[in-house]
Amino acid sequence: MVKILIFLIWMGSTFGFMAYMIYRRYKNTLHGKPDNRYDRIGDRLKYFLTNVVGQDKVMQDPISGLSHVMIMWGFIVLGFGALNLAVEGLFGIPVPFIGDNSFFIGLKELFLLLVYIGVIVAVLRRTVLKPDRIENSAEAFIILGLISLIVTGDLLYNGANFALGENTGIRNAAFFANFVSGLLIGNSPESLQQLATTAWWIHFLAMGLMGVLIPGSKHLHLAFAPANAIWHTLRPSGSLTKVDFEDETAETFGVNKLEEFTWKQLFDTYTCVRCGRCTEQCPAFQTGKPLDPRALHVELRAHMEEKIPLLEKLKASGDQKPEYTEAEQAILDKMIIDGVFSEEFIWSCTTCRACEQACPVSNEHVQKIIDLRRYMVMTEAKMPKDVQNALNCYKSGNPWKLPRGSRGDWMKGLDVPAWSEDTEYLLYVGCAGAYDDRAKQVSTALVKVLKAAGVKFGVLGSEEPCCGETIRRIGNEYEFQALAEENVELFKNLSVKKIITLCPHCFNSLRNDYPDFGGEFEIIHHSELLAELIGSGKIKANASFNAKVVYHDACYLGRHNDVFDAPRTVLQAVPGINLTEMGRNRKNAFCCGAGGGRNWMEEEIGHGRQRINEVRAKEALETGAEVIATACPYCLTMILDGTKAVNDKDQSRTLDIAEILAHSLEK
Repeated sequence: MVKILIFLIWMGSTFGFMAYMIYRRYKNTLHGKPDNRYDRIGDRLKYFLTNVVGQDKVMQDPISGLSHVMIMWGFIVLGFGALNLAVEGLFGIPVPFIGDNSFFIGLKELFLLLVYIGVIVAVLRRTVLKPDRIENSAEAFIILGLISLIVTGDLLYNGANFALGENTGIRNAAFFANFVSGLLIGNSPESLQQLATTAWWIHFLAMGLMGVLIPGSKHLHLAFAPANAIWHTLRPSGSLTKVDFEDETAETFGVNKLEEFTWKQLFDTYTCVRCGRCTEQCPAFQTGKPLDPRALHVELRAHMEEKIPLLEKLKASGDQKPEYTEAEQAILDKMIIDGVFSEEFIWSCTTCRACEQACPVSNEHVQKIIDLRRYMVMTEAKMPKDVQNALNCYKSGNPWKLPRGSRGDWMKGLDVPAWSEDTEYLLYVGCAGAYDDRAKQVSTALVKVLKAAGVKFGVLGSEEPCCGETIRRIGNEYEFQALAEENVELFKNLSVKKIITLCPHCFNSLRNDYPDFGGEFEIIHHSELLAELIGSGKIKANASFNAKVVYHDACYLGRHNDVFDAPRTVLQAVPGINLTEMGRNRKNAFCCGAGGGRNWMEEEIGHGRQRINEVRAKEALETGAEVIATACPYCLTMILDGTKAVNDKDQSRTLDIAEILAHSLEK
């Protein structure tokens, strides 16, 4: 009876403490603004099964991922085993269908072994194989030690009992414990009984200690990560949330206070496992800029732990405002911008979403950055001079601040058909394709290919509007919304149904942003259409393009919209091309540095490192490619400048896939 009482007090107090602390942290997140994450339950469950049950995102890093999978699934199986171990140790009987089930016992033994292997791999990962992104701490090794004690306790308890001649019915199934029992034979029954009792208590002592440590550690993700997967955004990966400017209760737009984030954004901070995968992939951080995606959640969590108790105190006081110490008032007054994160931290982001792609617990980084930019731009009108210049695109119709009337000058002498209602496709070349001298060549090449294939398309010429992608990601949501609504009305009045874009940024905005404003159009990137024309036989490359070519994945085409195969299909259809790949490609491709409005901002070199585009250009040149191909005008410019900066003596050419295909059509 004493044993039962001690067990219940220990497990009840430790796991009760864990449950209370987890609930308290969840309650902290509810200080954020509302956010509906309960729609499309079927899709949410599918994501959960893929990334929690199947551990898809975790396995993006095979070594640590495999270790995590073995430990996670081991603990799920061992959880049922612990139930049997408790009942058997307290009452001397197994739990039906668990403790007397040979199949389950065999499965449990297998996972005991896998957990041991997982712990060994994890230790090696943190010591011998340690990547730069891993930050070692005593907490991590203590948790791994407790895991080892839990499985060792189970193993020694059963091994000692087998050596005593007990539980013979499951002995053959328990291959691991049976092996241990062979090592214990020869010890006295008293020693074996003492070992079994000690091992049993060690097992549950370690479990209780883990329960105490989890809520205050990064291992809180054990409770938060499964829920975070269920509540993961189901919006297109390249989209942003819409600000409600008709909300009369809103005093500001964007975020500068902790409680101005949504509850889900605050929930992310507790889910973060601090693994550093996001930071490892961030092009800004990797080139010495102030941005650190891991710090985005770690620092917000620390600020939340300081501020929420004070907000709770304020809420509990009712009409009578409580008195705060000077330190407490400083915490309450602390703003996110220039308080938790510097402006340079926020403006360094290229919105490439490499951090989100890498995050094993499905945290959402980019929306938080954009929300902070929105506050600076719309509430305080505080932004770098380069950003202010880029915002001129709303007034002049393009980020270059060139005359609206010259938007169609790129097509002079090309006999480009004008849009009419009986035309199938609207060719939307975008600001770059209309104004940038290098991108104009891509527009020209694409027109030649489309005409050769007999595609029925038309353009708006000088009447073509800016899509507003740049001003939205810079943070000027108000002007973007006005522009998007005007454009949707224009396209609908013109009976536009299908739109071809040559810029992935326009493609992403029209495809993923515009539906929130009634813009339900079929948006096709030129790489997709060209691949389709090749597949249907409407285009056949004739002239050989003898060159080794490497393709650079544009973030807004690939990672944001999953268009990876189409550009490669186009290149592979051209005779003479020897297509190669960079080490970082497709979803893991390194950014060129132009996204998120960075195309219009001067890049400061951090800590003696290269600019982002120089790093990517160097990767491309190291493949030995004679031509660097892309399908984005921003990438085209950035890679071209990058190759010049890294002193490419042979000066590899940088071309759009449309230019390469147009060349191959020449007889």
